[in-house]
Amino acid sequence: MATLTRPQIVKAIDRALRCRLKAGYEAIEPVCVFDLATKLKVEVRFVAGNSFGGMYAKDFEKILIPTKRPPGRQAFTCAHELGHWAFGHGTRVELIEELDKGGSDDPDERMANVFASHLLMPDWAVEDAFRRRSLVPARCEALDCYRIANQLGIGYETLVQHLRYGVKLIKDDRAERLLKTSPKEIRTNVLGTPDPRHLIIADQYWWRVPIDLTVGDALILPVGFQADGAVLQQIGITFHGTWFEAVRPGYCRVFSEDHGWSSFVRVARKDYVGRSKFRFLEDPDVNEPA
Repeated sequence: MATLTRPQIVKAIDRALRCRLKAGYEAIEPVCVFDLATKLKVEVRFVAGNSFGGMYAKDFEKILIPTKRPPGRQAFTCAHELGHWAFGHGTRVELIEELDKGGSDDPDERMANVFASHLLMPDWAVEDAFRRRSLVPARCEALDCYRIANQLGIGYETLVQHLRYGVKLIKDDRAERLLKTSPKEIRTNVLGTPDPRHLIIADQYWWRVPIDLTVGDALILPVGFQADGAVLQQIGITFHGTWFEAVRPGYCRVFSEDHGWSSFVRVARKDYVGRSKFRFLEDPDVNEPA
């Protein structure tokens, strides 16, 4: 496996941080990468199917993301393709098998991966996410990492590997222990039943970014937190908090009982196809009375 030189790694990290700043985000903030791309005037489109991992079309300055991919993978792929844009690379089509195993040996692909990791998970943002929750990465458990991965908009395993190899906040033994617990097992533990749907766990430390869901996704909030509007439906109470389901596209606000904390929730149509910035528009055909 080819490795990058230190100057190449530094260049990729620097370019990622510069893109954050250009889009108006500080290094400590979580980001929605699709919003960030839009602010950089790079169009992101979700496309039907799952035959490829992602694509950057240089001539049109567009990024294509398959709508069937898991949310965390979609976000990382978008950040990866944005890396190709930032470095002025040519048109790229990513194969699913290469993305899933960490990319090819092509130096451009590996630089795009480093760029993506530090665009989504810069040291400051990762450390702040743990600090806000009074957590120490070296002693964190699987559920802790899952919460923080949700906050940063990436996959659980992606965060664990970044903690190990990227920001070097955990050792190999802790990483291997965390990786023994799958996201599916975490969802089952939290919801109390095997459930294939995507699950977001948000807490009072969630900040700066909206909570993004797709119709059918599950959301856990601390007990007592409430939601306004019609896009979320309360399912019940679990050991880990109040379980809501995203039932229709659109926007709403969730808030604590004392109104000391609140966040916007954005719900997209399931398997949405089109420009990313339109994915949360309300669909009049969803859940309308007969």
